Amino acid sequence: YTYMGSRIGCCADRSILTLTAEKYGRWVSILAGISSFLVVAFFQSGNNLGVATAMTGLTGVDEFYWPIVFTGISLAMLFLSTNLYKLLEILMKVLIGLMVLSFLANLFYTGIRPVDFLKGFIPSFPEGSGDVARGMFPTTFSVVAALYAAHLAQGKKWRREDAGTAGKDAAVGIFMLFFISLIILSTAAGAFYGKEGIELGSAAQLSGALEGLFGSSARYIFCFGLAAAAFSSFLVNAMAGGGLLVDGLGMDKSFDRLPVKIGTTAALLIGMLIAMLALKTEFNPVTTILIAQAATLLAVPVCAVLLLLLANDRSVMGEMKNGPVVNGIAGIGFLVLCWMIWNTIGSIQAKFAALGAGG
Repeated sequence: YTYMGSRIGCCADRSILTLTAEKYGRWVSILAGISSFLVVAFFQSGNNLGVATAMTGLTGVDEFYWPIVFTGISLAMLFLSTNLYKLLEILMKVLIGLMVLSFLANLFYTGIRPVDFLKGFIPSFPEGSGDVARGMFPTTFSVVAALYAAHLAQGKKWRREDAGTAGKDAAVGIFMLFFISLIILSTAAGAFYGKEGIELGSAAQLSGALEGLFGSSARYIFCFGLAAAAFSSFLVNAMAGGGLLVDGLGMDKSFDRLPVKIGTTAALLIGMLIAMLALKTEFNPVTTILIAQAATLLAVPVCAVLLLLLANDRSVMGEMKNGPVVNGIAGIGFLVLCWMIWNTIGSIQAKFAALGAGG
């Protein structure tokens, strides 16, 4: 889906949701823009909490202050940078490099047992693995991010002749995501599999468990990597929500224009406020999670279908339209998305039932 989004951005002479409005109606582009913004804004609190946990582990300063600090840094970058896209490109490369090095160092501490490592590639479904899979899919299979890939391609000034480069760039990005996930999962398996009495309900508990097993240096390395991971998507995530919102509404979606900056600011502030409420009060984030999940039910199928339709539209793509192999892989991906949506519906029903019981 990222591959399709990047190639659409290269081949189209207009933004992806402008095309959507022209072909399928403004209401479809508005639906895609608003639902994507809500997904991004409410899940932005997770980036805030990740940064807060990591920085507290590194400095000892209370978690409450870090969402304010990093949101402030992001806003300064957003409004003061003269070439925001170039700045983000450099920042992302640096942060991803630091993240990979940190998690590789943690993997070095835990060690790899080659036989057990290879066994992990044999498909199996241990008890409770469904919940883990449901938690991982929304963070690693983001169709909203794939839709925004069209904006990123146009931000690079890529044209139709750059579609091949865009596809390769998307493949490299997805491989890096796979590689980082593999490192993290391998580290967790090496450190904690088979060990009793270790609570891993939060990132703070995870860093504490690493310190208990491998010393304080392992905790610091983990927190450093977590901070890089959370901040690497901090501003880009918010810009995706803001950019798709203003594009869906028919406004100028250029990176350096005021509408995108206002939409991005709104996403940053919503994420910051939710995180601060969760950190400092008895605020139950279930309501915001319900809103985010409900928005996901709208955004995921709408964005996925739009990508498939536009990537197969000869009037948009010309000879670059999807071939049978890409459509086959995308079809499998769509089935996975349907499974994810079905499970999200069950999760929302369970949360509503819990809220009703609590009331």
